[in-house]
Amino acid sequence: MSKNRSTHLRGERGQAFADLIRGVPSEQLLCVSLDISKYFHVAMIHNGLGEIVTPTFEVDIYQSGFDQLCRAIEHAKTRTQAQVVLVGMEPTSHYFENLARHLLMCQQSVKLINSFAVKQNREQQLMRREKTDQIDVAAIGDLLRRGEGTPYKPPTGIYLQLQQLDRVRLGKVKIERMLKNQIIGHLDRIFPGLVLLDAAAKQRYPPLFTTDFWQCQTLQDLIRVCLNPHDLVRMSPQQLVQAFHAQQRRLGPATAAKIIAQAHKTLLPDPEWAAIRCELLQHDLALLETVQNHLTTLEQRLVALVAQTPYQVWTKLKGLSAVQVASLAAAIGDPANYTDAAQIFRRSGLVSGRNDSGNRQRKGQGNHVIKAGDVYLRRALMSAMATLILHQPVLRRYDQKLQTTKPAPVARVATARKTNGILWAVLRDQSSNTLICCKGAEM
Repeated sequence: MSKNRSTHLRGERGQAFADLIRGVPSEQLLCVSLDISKYFHVAMIHNGLGEIVTPTFEVDIYQSGFDQLCRAIEHAKTRTQAQVVLVGMEPTSHYFENLARHLLMCQQSVKLINSFAVKQNREQQLMRREKTDQIDVAAIGDLLRRGEGTPYKPPTGIYLQLQQLDRVRLGKVKIERMLKNQIIGHLDRIFPGLVLLDAAAKQRYPPLFTTDFWQCQTLQDLIRVCLNPHDLVRMSPQQLVQAFHAQQRRLGPATAAKIIAQAHKTLLPDPEWAAIRCELLQHDLALLETVQNHLTTLEQRLVALVAQTPYQVWTKLKGLSAVQVASLAAAIGDPANYTDAAQIFRRSGLVSGRNDSGNRQRKGQGNHVIKAGDVYLRRALMSAMATLILHQPVLRRYDQKLQTTKPAPVARVATARKTNGILWAVLRDQSSNTLICCKGAEM
């Protein structure tokens, strides 16, 4: 147990807050709580006793709204002779970032209040079924005056570029996945049975190709050259080979015969239906190619940027791709903002749910991971853990042992914590040779 944890009920964060307000009368502790939304924000100003100094008011997202908020803060400071001013807000999507950055430039201390904590605070105040902007801003203020929240430290320089590029990349990955699903939908209508994704279906009906559709070059070429089974049943293998060669694509007579045989045994769809779907398929294929080209460009930029940071050492670890490292670096930010691995893990919000009391000690069994934290960091860390387990025997044995003794959510969180600790040690020591969780083991 750390010194700070042993000297304060809420550990290091609680001790820092105690040091900040030590000797300051509660009436002279000013809390500015903000409920953030897309087009306007709701603000309330109160003192450390919870007494309202300035009732709730709205500010818009323009310069006029920011000036109005600053004037309200200055007026409240003058009225209360405040010695300490705290500004708190939920990190709502990206809507909070512009306002928070401007407040920092005005020398205002900004704290981010976890959204899950705000929800829990409303429930503690017997407002489980109530949610309005006024209640939310009061819940934020209550947490703020108790010292909750983490200081807002916006990324700059390389880490700002990494963050924004990776967020756009993640959005493009979602679009790519959506387009691929839509393309499979087209294929199911145009050429039923050509693509079998379900394992049980593959066992029951022999697929045309055993290779996964998105890795099978022949299928990729087929849907671009001649997918309509109405056309295929009228072609000979040699004609299909010539159609492929005309577009500079490879195809042999034996494979062409297999494709045509598959078309002959297919229950053919309505010709008009197949025709319009073939047209729509080509549009989606073109769009998918554009998205994938953009993804490639983004990934190249991310890899080039991460090479200029201390995170470059992670690319030497077996099981982590350069893009995964860039995504982790984007989510974590400047390592100089942290002193230990625990600070990073707390930000991820990975906590296994517990509901134990008295003789009911289930130790997390049947409860989900709470996920009260930074979603980008959590996803990047879980993705890194999933691939490291496959390539790092020590981490894999650790996970397997936990799976036999603990519920799945608890084991998953514990393995993620171990992964986070290992990655931090590698980053801190700038050495990828030593694995600290097992003596003598190597990454």
